[in-house]
Amino acid sequence: MTAGAARTGSGGEVGNRLFAALLCAVLVVFLAACLMVLLSNVWYLAQAEATEGQSGWDIFVGSLRDPEVHFAIRLSVTTALLTMIVSLVFAIPAAYLLSRHHFRGEKLVDTVLDLPIVVPPPVMGMSLLMFFSTPAGELVNRLTPQPLVIALNALLSLATGHPIADDGSSWVYTTRGIVMAQFFVACAFGVRAIKASFDTIGVRHENVARTLGCTRWQAFYKVVLPMAASGLVAGAVMTWARAIAEFGPVLFFAGSTRWKTEVMPIGMFLMYSSAEIEKAVALVIIMILISTVTLLAFKKLGGKGYLW
Repeated sequence: MTAGAARTGSGGEVGNRLFAALLCAVLVVFLAACLMVLLSNVWYLAQAEATEGQSGWDIFVGSLRDPEVHFAIRLSVTTALLTMIVSLVFAIPAAYLLSRHHFRGEKLVDTVLDLPIVVPPPVMGMSLLMFFSTPAGELVNRLTPQPLVIALNALLSLATGHPIADDGSSWVYTTRGIVMAQFFVACAFGVRAIKASFDTIGVRHENVARTLGCTRWQAFYKVVLPMAASGLVAGAVMTWARAIAEFGPVLFFAGSTRWKTEVMPIGMFLMYSSAEIEKAVALVIIMILISTVTLLAFKKLGGKGYLW
């Protein structure tokens, strides 16, 4: 090797290291900024002793014992669970169709499915509110079975430990309306996550099952669903997490009534508005912990695909 080549190789190696160091520095700065913003809630509680006469930990624990906080947590978990179940009913067949079949207008269908993900969240809530002022929305209200309304009210009352009831005349500004508001955003995330799982399973497995005597339906639930099990669970987890985090759609469509539509994001908003900052920060910390655990579970289960 000539001296010039050696210098070029050495210079190139130094340049590569500097480039890698620059990339790492940018990443570290961004991660540090994210952590500082999120952990500022803990810092706020730590400083609260100067004004509240209690330590931040005492305020946090006291907030966890507050009945209203309990109600918000229970309502959030329950409505998000109901949303997840309903979303899976629609997301699994939709994701399978999009994964296995290509058709004219596919891009348009893809765009419509992604709209709830990319439009500002309040837009979905406002749109739902407007929909139920149309003849089609009034028809949905009339066709909603009264036993379903009674069952939902009973389930939510049992889960929250607080009586919840409505006359069943409309989905707007009701506790059950939370599920509908969450569904129209969370379901789109479920479709994307589950489709990514189906995409990793080759069609060959289904073809082999059909040559052995299975129908298409049997090949789907005996071969595809078991192979995609971890992806389906990951999609369900992400759908639940997206539903429990909804604020804008719930605020516009279901309202912000204490002890009625007070899911955790709404509770945080109401507590902050009434100057109960410490309780609001406690809810913020709880939601950050839930989101962290959910993301770790999603990645552990092998969740793939874009979810934005």
